[in-house]
Parts: sequence; structure tokens; C-alpha cells
Amino acid sequence: MNWHKVLSEFQLGPFNLAVNQQKVYVADGFSGTLTRTGGSAPLAEAPGLAGIDFSPDGTAYAYAWSNDDHTVAALTIHASGRPDVVADLAQYEAVHNPDGAVTYGIVANGNPCAEEILGGLTGGPATYTGITDTHPYSVAWSASGWYVADAGMNAVLKVDRTGHVSTVAVLPPQPVTLTQPMVDAIAGEAGAPAGAFDCLVGVTYAFEPVPTDVEVDQNGALYVSILPGGPESPALGARGKVFKVNASTGARTTVASGLLGATNVAVASDGTLYATELFGGKVTKFAHGTRSTAVTVDRPLAVEVHGGYLYVGQFADISFGPNGPEINAPGSVIRFKR
Repeated sequence: MNWHKVLSEFQLGPFNLAVNQQKVYVADGFSGTLTRTGGSAPLAEAPGLAGIDFSPDGTAYAYAWSNDDHTVAALTIHASGRPDVVADLAQYEAVHNPDGAVTYGIVANGNPCAEEILGGLTGGPATYTGITDTHPYSVAWSASGWYVADAGMNAVLKVDRTGHVSTVAVLPPQPVTLTQPMVDAIAGEAGAPAGAFDCLVGVTYAFEPVPTDVEVDQNGALYVSILPGGPESPALGARGKVFKVNASTGARTTVASGLLGATNVAVASDGTLYATELFGGKVTKFAHGTRSTAVTVDRPLAVEVHGGYLYVGQFADISFGPNGPEINAPGSVIRFKR
């Protein structure tokens, strides 16, 4: 897959893409804008606008957004000839907290030393149940409403055309039993001296799943990508996954794993999956039981498939110095022939 075309180079964080009637739309979570490549004025602006999808006929679209501290979060549904519908997702989380009964943190072989270290690293208790937090990240259209992957709730929601919200599925915790190499890597990243974290060896820690995308296939099944919580570097291994979720029952199966930074997923009409590996520098393809590299690209943040093309949103190259963030290279949207 060598042929490609750069469609735009003005985005910072193209968190999600939508292709509708040969037009490509970009949700830029850094600038809080919804734009069309080749277009001028934004279609919409909102804090942290991260998710976008369109109805197939192009008469309706929905976008997800939230402020920096996640106290305000919503899905806005825009349909031609109708007033916008705004579903208050932060209020839904405050009332229902879908993962409120799920236990995260140390789940086996804990000890006071491990509790102190892990609590310090995460800024909270070493063992806890799902907190109240909402961060709607991605949106997918269906004939009966809009699905939302919420990276704060650790859940997939459904919002109907009237704005009514319900929970489709809560994604499972992601437990890891810490080995000596893992502990050494964590200590190194934290700047701790050798041996300082050795009491973590053998501890099983259940990280929160972080849903990053939701897609709907031709049969109505959902595909949900997750970041596995905790260090997203290779310190604990490539732990990102894609789940196939039954939209009616919430039952799930793992269809892809071993992903290093699964920030987005796309599903083609023939069932082929494409998943970004943000920290692996590639988009990975899963087809007929075979895994391969679809494209190699720096900082792949979003992926979408439409017909014979693969669209990839590339994160800007941003460094953080004493004077604040510096943009070394802009983000972009690239179209590949697949």
C-alpha cells in the first residue's frame, strides 16, 4: 500500500475521521473543531470535540465533546430541518456511573509497599471502584441511534434521536501481573533508583479499559478499541485490544490484541479490521485470521475505511519545553489505496 495522498495538513489532533459521500470530516480534539478537508469554516466548534459520524445519506451528524476537567460532556446531534439535540452525558454518568461496581487497582498479592507506590503513581487509592468521570471520545451512527465510546466511563453508550441515553456495554478491567522486567521499566520511567519498586513484583493490578473508538458493521455488531490504561509506552507490553460487542446484549469477544496504542479502529464491508498503533507507528490489518501491517506512518491517531481507500489521521509532532508546547510538524489526514 504505497500510493497515498495528503488531504490536509492543518490539524493538531485528528482524533476521529468520518467519510460521507466522498467527503472527509475531521474531529480535532485539540482545536475543538469539526472540519471538512478542503473546506473553510468549521461545521461545529465545542470544547474537546473528539468524535464524529454521519448518517449514510448525509442529512444528520453527531459529535461528542467535553471540557478539560470532564465536568461538562455531551453528544450533539444535528439533523437537517430540526433543532439540535444535546444529550448530557456528564449528567448520565453522575446518575448511573456504569462501571461504579467494577474494581480496579490491586486485585491480588497486594502489600503495603505496593499500595504506597501504586497509589502514588496513580494519584489515588491503590484499589478502587469505578469513579465518576466522562470523556466521550468516538461516535458511530446506526439506524436506531448513535453509539458513543466513552473513555472516562469505560463504557459504550447509545443515544437515540431524542437524546435518551442508555448503557450498551461496560468494558472489562485489564489485569496485569507485574514481572521483574515490567517493574524495572516502570521504575525507570518514574526516575526511581534500581530496586526501589521491587515490592511490586507478583502484584496483579487491574487497569481501567479506555474505550477509544466504536464502529458498526453491516450486521449491526459493534467494534470497540481500547487503550489498556496505565503506561501506554512499551513498559508493560502491547496491551491494546479490539472487542466485538453485541449491541443488544453487551456480550463481547476479543477480536484483536497486542496493539501498542489502539486509539482507533475501522471495519470494512468484508469484515477486515484496521487498528491504529499510535506508539507502534503503524496501522495494523486483521483479515481472514491473518495479521499484517497495512501502512507505516508516524503517530497514527485515527483510521477510517471507505471503499478502496484507507484514511489515516496523523497526530501533530508536539514537544513540551520550558516555554510550553511547540509544534514541530502539523497533523495531517492521509488517504491510502488499500
